Amino acid sequence: FINGKRAQNVFSARSLFYGEGVFETFRYKERSPVLLDSHLERMRVGAEFLKIPFPCEESLIELIQKAVLESEIQDAYVKVCLLSEGNVTFSQTSVESQVLVIVKEYIQPEQFIKLKVNSLRRMSDSPLLRVKSTNYLENILARREALSFGFDEALFLNEKDQIAECAASNLFWFKDETLFTPSEGCGLLVGTTRNLIVSYMADSDINILEGNFLLEDLTDADFVFTTNSLTGCVPVSKIEGDSFDTDHPLFLRIQNALLKELKWI
Repeated sequence: FINGKRAQNVFSARSLFYGEGVFETFRYKERSPVLLDSHLERMRVGAEFLKIPFPCEESLIELIQKAVLESEIQDAYVKVCLLSEGNVTFSQTSVESQVLVIVKEYIQPEQFIKLKVNSLRRMSDSPLLRVKSTNYLENILARREALSFGFDEALFLNEKDQIAECAASNLFWFKDETLFTPSEGCGLLVGTTRNLIVSYMADSDINILEGNFLLEDLTDADFVFTTNSLTGCVPVSKIEGDSFDTDHPLFLRIQNALLKELKWI
C-alpha cells in the first residue's frame, strides 16, 4: 500500500528496499564521455556481483544518448542507474532490471575544496566498497557531516587509520617529488578518472606511488587534489587544520592534461 492505496507494482522494489542497484555518473559535454566504456564495464561488474541482469551494452548506450538528446542540454550531468526487480524477500536474487537515466545541467566545480576527516571508519575488506551501488547512505552521511562543519567534502580513513577516499572522489597528493594515492586495498572505489591519472603518470616524468598511507603522510605535501568523473581534478586547500597550495604549477599541468584527455577543453 502506498499512501493508503493498494499498489499493483512497486517500482524497482529491490533497489528501493535494499539499495540493490548500481549506478554511474559522468559529464556529457556535446559527445559521449571518453571513458564511457570504463563506466559501463564497472557497472557490468557491479551488476554481476549483485546478480542483477545486465542489458545489452549497445541498448544501454542508446538509452543514455536518447535521454541526453531529448533533454536538449549541451553540457550535462548524467546519472545512469541499473535498478533491481524481483521477489522482495531480501535473500532472493533479481529477475529483471530497469534503466533509469537522469540528465540535468552540468554545474562547474568549486575552484578548490576543504576536506574534513569523517568520524566513522571504512572497513577496508568490505566487498561492497568495490561496487558503485545505489546504497549510498554512508557517503551521504559523511558529506553531510563535512558540510555541517563548514567543509566541502569528507575524507574517509579505514579501520587501520589509513587514507582511503573521499565521499565521492579519489585522493592524490604530491610530496618529495612523487605523486601518491591510496591503493585499492585501503578500501576505496577505484574511479575511472583516478585510473586515467595513474595511466598518464606512467607515461610522464612524474613518479607515482600507490600504497597504504596515514594522514600524517600528507603533512607538508606540495599540493593535494581529488578526482572524479564530474569534476576532473580539483585542488584541496585544507584538510582539517593543514593548508595546501592550490595553484602549484605541476598540479595545473596535470589538471590541464586531464581536461584535454577528457575533451572538456
